Amino acid sequence: MNCKRLGTIFNNDIDNIICALRPNPGNAGEYRRIMHNLLDLKPGVLAQNVGYPEGTLYPSKVATPFWKYLGDVCARLSAAGSVPQDALTDVAVCRAILEAGTDPLQLAIDACRERGTPIIASYRMNGEDYYQQTYLLSDFGRAHPEYRIRYTDEEKVKMGDPAMEYTGALDYAFPEVYDHVLAMFTEVVNEYELDGLELDFRRWFHMISKPLENHRILTQLVRDTRKMLDDTARRKGRDRLLLTARVAPSLDRVPNVFLYTCDRQPVEPINAGCLKLGLDVPTWIEEGLVDCICPSTWGNVLESLPMTGDFARLTAGTGVGLYPTLFTMPAWMQGVCNRRITLAGEDERARALYKYDLCTAALRLYGEGADGISTFNWFPHLRNTDVELREEAERVRDDSRPYIEGMEGLGAAAIQTHVYPRLGDPRAISDYLLQPWAVPPVQ
Repeated sequence: MNCKRLGTIFNNDIDNIICALRPNPGNAGEYRRIMHNLLDLKPGVLAQNVGYPEGTLYPSKVATPFWKYLGDVCARLSAAGSVPQDALTDVAVCRAILEAGTDPLQLAIDACRERGTPIIASYRMNGEDYYQQTYLLSDFGRAHPEYRIRYTDEEKVKMGDPAMEYTGALDYAFPEVYDHVLAMFTEVVNEYELDGLELDFRRWFHMISKPLENHRILTQLVRDTRKMLDDTARRKGRDRLLLTARVAPSLDRVPNVFLYTCDRQPVEPINAGCLKLGLDVPTWIEEGLVDCICPSTWGNVLESLPMTGDFARLTAGTGVGLYPTLFTMPAWMQGVCNRRITLAGEDERARALYKYDLCTAALRLYGEGADGISTFNWFPHLRNTDVELREEAERVRDDSRPYIEGMEGLGAAAIQTHVYPRLGDPRAISDYLLQPWAVPPVQ
């Protein structure tokens, strides 16, 4: 597999399809249909998010399934101390799929095999999606709360809470955590016919304690994962299994000041460079440990592009593919001007502007040396026909989730659906720029 010619890498959130199944829990046929809707976008590789790294999408003897403690963790985060209905429904969906004789990861693999799309299991290496409570998603974390990463004094000052001691992330500097996670990786590539793994160091930013000192530990984890994948490939009679890594938007310098998150939080530590997060990307590339690098900002602002040129100078002349991450929502749509903008309705100028912003941002990444494009949390994978888009736009309309309304408005989601099949080819993107926004997706 030529890792510089994959086209696109589509990172698919752990619960996107689970959420779509809420009206039909346990319906494996509906799961397959939604998976095929996603694959209609023609991703070069599907990076299916399967854990945080704990809280897995699949049943495991090493890790803890996502649904085991989801209700409890959500209740702890709720001001009322009650379990939100959505969490209860998601637990029911996962259990119903298992009781039907399969699991979400296997369903995703089956769909990808039918369509000839490579699939890799993506782990958020220290996702804190449930904030300080994230470690409670797993039996391992509950048994060893002392293995969590501690907040630095600087972070305590920024939070205004000097008593806040621990993050929700486990520390790879503890050998027990290191071995546990490596055992998770080993299990999943042995039990499932995957095409590789993705190490997502970009979903949140506490990867290891004292990162300027402990970056060697993370590099050794990448080495050990590479060796495990090579050993597994030989044992299974497979070609080289992919190892991709989602990393920070820059190597070692302060990112562009426009790299902010959707709620305009400070640039650092959220968008600190790889060095400050403990990610020694030059060594990973020099030693050939990874097949693809996906530099990415933390937030979902379209204009917040990674410093692709810095990474391109490292990957030039190597077999390592460079796939910077393109987000979907421009700043003007998500309310920088104190108003929420959707593309549903008849605003042709807004749709044309959105198409222009999305395409020109992708072309800029290619101009700076990208081999292809990676994406994170692109939403039209839930629905990609006109009727379904309209239904979804109405279903998710909720003032408490403006980013969903902006993303799933009929115009925005339709444009994403038209753009995505073209993302792997800069010439196709350029051609689409010259066409009306509602041109059908590539067949």
